[in-house]
Amino acid sequence: MKLSILEAKKELLTVPGDTILETFETLGISQTELGERLGKNKGKMSELINGKTTITNETARRLEMVLGVSASFWLNLEQSYQQEVLEIQTLEFLENCKDWIKNFPTAHLKKYKLLPDTKDKAILSEALLKFFGVASPKQWEDIYCEESISFKIELKYTSTPEAVSTWLRLGELDAKKINLKEFDKKRTIQHIEEILEICRNPSNEWLNDLKHLCTKMGIALCLVPSVPKAPVYGAARWINNKSVPMIQLTDRNKDYNSFWFSFFHELGHILKHKKSDVFLEGLKDIKQDNDKEAEADEFAKKYLDIPIDELIKFKLLNTIEKKKAIKSLASKLKINQSIIVSQLQRVKLIPYNDLVMNQLKLKVEF
Repeated sequence: MKLSILEAKKELLTVPGDTILETFETLGISQTELGERLGKNKGKMSELINGKTTITNETARRLEMVLGVSASFWLNLEQSYQQEVLEIQTLEFLENCKDWIKNFPTAHLKKYKLLPDTKDKAILSEALLKFFGVASPKQWEDIYCEESISFKIELKYTSTPEAVSTWLRLGELDAKKINLKEFDKKRTIQHIEEILEICRNPSNEWLNDLKHLCTKMGIALCLVPSVPKAPVYGAARWINNKSVPMIQLTDRNKDYNSFWFSFFHELGHILKHKKSDVFLEGLKDIKQDNDKEAEADEFAKKYLDIPIDELIKFKLLNTIEKKKAIKSLASKLKINQSIIVSQLQRVKLIPYNDLVMNQLKLKVEF
């Protein structure tokens, strides 16, 4: 029967004491005599031979004097042994992590080359721990499923904490790559009109334009593609010891109106609420501050919501008339046509499957 790597390593592992034993036996010295020459009693010698104690610099020096083999040899032997022990302990640890990884979106992470393309669960466990920057599954659970210092929302109340935490971690890693200016609340408020201009008249690079503007404002805007089974649209929190505001958005339903509503909603949290708060949009089964969520909604509505009396005017129009009216209303309210179409669909004045109207909508993909 073929041995596993772990079993083979255990089988081949030898303690440095075996080499010491072979050396003094070759020289015709007993263990008791060697102990006397080294200045170690019977118990200490037994520990040294059986690998219960390490070969220190001083022990290596004494072995060189008594056995005539260089101290560097004994120290290298000890180092190699400890490396082998570490590898065995790591393999044993990863064997115990195999069940932990089963609910994570490993295929999604492999797609973006964030995990190795392998079915070996031990290798995937190690890579996933490094991805999250945690020492063990217990630390992942402490951070994401309990109320921790670094992440206050308890994902244990969600049905898919593994998927949600993966999406959040992708944002954290993305934020580390962004070279930001220092955040200034007043400067951010002054830039809102520029943000709206990007929203109203998006260029082909409008997402990059928005990211660049947020960088100037000192906000880490992280656009992270949706993760399977992570029903989240956006997040707002402060990172880097609460010094950097971060807005994380997804392209989950690829809708222009939803994207911008989520952006302004999260921006509202950054501008109006405490640095210690963490907000996740789209998760219905977690504890959220309803007053703060309502406040963020109102902030977003101020810039995006179309008055219902303007929308009602579309009720009796035919398709051609609606297209003209949408263009006219977009000019009047200084808002993008895609947002108008989405809001007309939301109040059921345009069907979601209306192909003509849907051609006026912009898709959000990243």
